[in-house]
Amino acid sequence: MRQFIALTFNSSFKEELVHIMDTLKEEGIQGKYYDSDNLHMTLAFFGETNRQDEIMEIIQSIPFPEITITINRIGHFKKIYWVGIQDNPELDAYVNGLRDALEKHDIPFDDKPFYPHITILRKAIEGDRFLQEVSTKDIKVELLQAHYLEEGLKYLPYKEQEVLEVINKIYKQKGYVTIAIDGRCGSGKTTLANKLKTYLDCHIFHMDDFYLQDYQRTKERFNEPGGNVDRERFKKEVLEPLNNQQDVLYCPLDCATLTISEGTVYPYKPINIIEGSYSCHPDLRDDYDITLFLDIDESLRLQRIEERNGKEALTMFIKKWIPLEEKYFSYFDIQNHCDFYFKAGD
Repeated sequence: MRQFIALTFNSSFKEELVHIMDTLKEEGIQGKYYDSDNLHMTLAFFGETNRQDEIMEIIQSIPFPEITITINRIGHFKKIYWVGIQDNPELDAYVNGLRDALEKHDIPFDDKPFYPHITILRKAIEGDRFLQEVSTKDIKVELLQAHYLEEGLKYLPYKEQEVLEVINKIYKQKGYVTIAIDGRCGSGKTTLANKLKTYLDCHIFHMDDFYLQDYQRTKERFNEPGGNVDRERFKKEVLEPLNNQQDVLYCPLDCATLTISEGTVYPYKPINIIEGSYSCHPDLRDDYDITLFLDIDESLRLQRIEERNGKEALTMFIKKWIPLEEKYFSYFDIQNHCDFYFKAGD
């Protein structure tokens, strides 16, 4: 199992990289393009290692600087295409410090010189290109592990590998697993759910599909911690059928009309992921086998919400949705009642 320390990126930056790959495809450049989930920048490559916990301690001991990386060209070496970045002394210094720490702990790694780049295509032949510059600050350092699945190669962070191992253990014991992913808006709950789904034959159910209907939106209900989601309907229509190993008639709320859709039947599967804020409300918590809490710093949260929803929606989040979330998290101490804790950017 190949393992390496890498920088990973938020979805909007990955979309820019996907756009670059799409442009190459339109030019007729053929080859093995990277899946968007696998896009990263390698900082130190280990190959096979059983010292993951030591490596994680080293990563956590060296503060990652607040830097901006800017892509500005497509490079080409033999049959590999990569996206290059502007010179970045802060990133170089961080990588040097990281590698020095690995050497001091006698952890072997490939000590080839660090040339910052993001590989996007293999098995192709063409020349270099220049790009319109695109920048991001929303990056983090992770220990990634390579997994070979039926649909191809996938990279999974080491911390998330632990979650998979627990899921598989419970599944072997019980024959079914229900996982809840709660946490602050913009922290990556949907992204993590979709990533786990690439490894699991499962359904994903979203709490965002169960906000209150118009007639339920009373002052009394909104004053209730976690009251702005229809957990009663979610429990009846999703969790109870899953507990009885039955199909789920999934009926999302249409946010434009605040009415419930006719729904779609989800055939029963023994592994299911419940994703979204309010999923770990005390009224629902006992229905889960594993619970995860995803956290995020305030500045990064606002940045992600603006990129995802726009400035006008950001104002609504700040005035309404974020305070409601925080009230719920604080009142029920959700973070400390979850089995796993992840923080965006860590």
